Amino acid sequence: MGAVTYGLLYLLLNRSRLGLLIRAGVENRKMVDALGFRIDRLFIGVFMLGSALAAMGGAMWAGYETLISPALGAEMMTIVFIVVIIAGLGSIRGTLPCALMVGLVGNYVGFLAPKMALASNMILMMAILMWRPSGLAPAVK
Repeated sequence: MGAVTYGLLYLLLNRSRLGLLIRAGVENRKMVDALGFRIDRLFIGVFMLGSALAAMGGAMWAGYETLISPALGAEMMTIVFIVVIIAGLGSIRGTLPCALMVGLVGNYVGFLAPKMALASNMILMMAILMWRPSGLAPAVK
């Protein structure tokens, strides 16, 4: 499900007119507004889509954990932060491979040495940032 959503979002942002408008609106909001596009409505739609995807992800994670508590998101924030930093800030293209890499490293090390699971992800982040300081797939080159 995640790979399909990732693929659809990638195609939407990089291969469609709507994606072109979103990227242009991020770069120069006044220009897109001057060309006659309602950039405010477009950004509201993008925010609604992002909120819906976050709600769907949260519902799926809560179903997996079988417990809903206020601290549900705090557990994952460190791992999400590590994925974003490894992928490169603002990178859409690098998030899926980096999320898979962080998840696999955490699970394999967690199986072999359970207390080292989170530390292994931090060590992975440090090693990748020493090799490529801007991340694996930086948004800006």
